[in-house]
Amino acid sequence: MKKIAVLILVIFCIFSCKNDTKNKKDDLVFGIIMSVDNQSKIEQYDKVCEYLSKEIGQKVTYVKGSDYATVIEAMKTGKVDFALTGPFSYLIANSKAGAESLVATAYSDGHINNYSSIIFTSADSGITSIDQIKANPEKYSIAFSDPASTSGYLYPLSYLRSIGIEPNEDMKQALFAGGHTAGIFSCLSQKVDIACTTANSLERLLRKERIQEGSYIVLWQSEAIPPSNIYVHKDMPQETKHKLRDAYVGMKDKNPALMQLIKDQYNKDIHYIPVHDSIYNDMRKLINKELGSLLK
Repeated sequence: MKKIAVLILVIFCIFSCKNDTKNKKDDLVFGIIMSVDNQSKIEQYDKVCEYLSKEIGQKVTYVKGSDYATVIEAMKTGKVDFALTGPFSYLIANSKAGAESLVATAYSDGHINNYSSIIFTSADSGITSIDQIKANPEKYSIAFSDPASTSGYLYPLSYLRSIGIEPNEDMKQALFAGGHTAGIFSCLSQKVDIACTTANSLERLLRKERIQEGSYIVLWQSEAIPPSNIYVHKDMPQETKHKLRDAYVGMKDKNPALMQLIKDQYNKDIHYIPVHDSIYNDMRKLINKELGSLLK
């Protein structure tokens, strides 16, 4: 699996852009992940860009990447000024593309909106415990979501190694599904035996009635993981960084309807707060342990 560290850095898919040829030179460009299953977020991002444009006095547009690597590469090549991805991919962008943490979501008491990684299986798989995987890993296949995913790769990989399983060597098959939703449905349809995702992803599909209650069994759940953040390129003017930060932090008061859309996405009562890069230091250590020189 260490070869994946190289894969993350060299495989970048074609970047899919919204109104790419229409972006003016002085537009601020927001990079987001947009897979086939979350096209409903288009309206939300349209409203976010409209709000930010008004608050900072500069037009904001967005571009869509199909995976984390495309957004990181777009920031590296100057096509994206700020972005929203998971924390693992942020740390890659911080190391390779000049990214700086700006804001993340938090609860009303100020605690950040942590989340967790899970390994799960279909309720019809006959697997009821991670001990079954540990005892005979060669009998089972696993789907990770993406090579730059925090909950869909980094944390479950570290856990499996901690119990003596090297997925790419010891298991029947280890693959990347191409996203959280793809991995979930691959597992529930029993194309793979177990899969890795976020608890939030399964809960979201349950709320949308795309999967059924009782259709899966959670075999393992991680410790709390620091939240996804919005990050900017380090060369963005300081004044613009401050305006962008203040626009996000002030969203709950200045545009509560938009903030509600984001709350509904997470099904949590949250708002934005400034976050320092240091909250990801433990994750940096984990990446260095599991994936070697990826961040160097």
